[in-house]
Amino acid sequence: MKAPKISRNLLSGITALSFILSTAVNADQKAIDEDSKTATINLSEQDLEALKLGKQILAIQQALNNPTDPNSIHKVTALGWDQRYYVMVRGWLVQRLQADQSAYTGSQAQTHLGERIEFLKLAIRTIDLE
Repeated sequence: MKAPKISRNLLSGITALSFILSTAVNADQKAIDEDSKTATINLSEQDLEALKLGKQILAIQQALNNPTDPNSIHKVTALGWDQRYYVMVRGWLVQRLQADQSAYTGSQAQTHLGERIEFLKLAIRTIDLE
């Protein structure tokens, strides 16, 4: 008979504790959100370089999704010709090419995939010919 009473007390204690913790977390989150609206962030040179690289990677991803855009090849070569990132970009392009070739059947429904395959071949050739 005492076991159910203990388990009820334990359950109510856990419920109260979880409510207190969730309230505290929400209060902290609210303070962080309000502070971040007006916060000034000082970035190091390394942080700025990482942001620049991230933007270039996102540009390549967008280029791969829009292979018919005339600027797409320039977005890929902008990073692919940098010696520091050549291996990464080329490896990414080769892996994407292999995946697309594996999935491509030549049907009319996959014309976008065929365009991307040709774009990837061109991009690999272009960064290799630097």
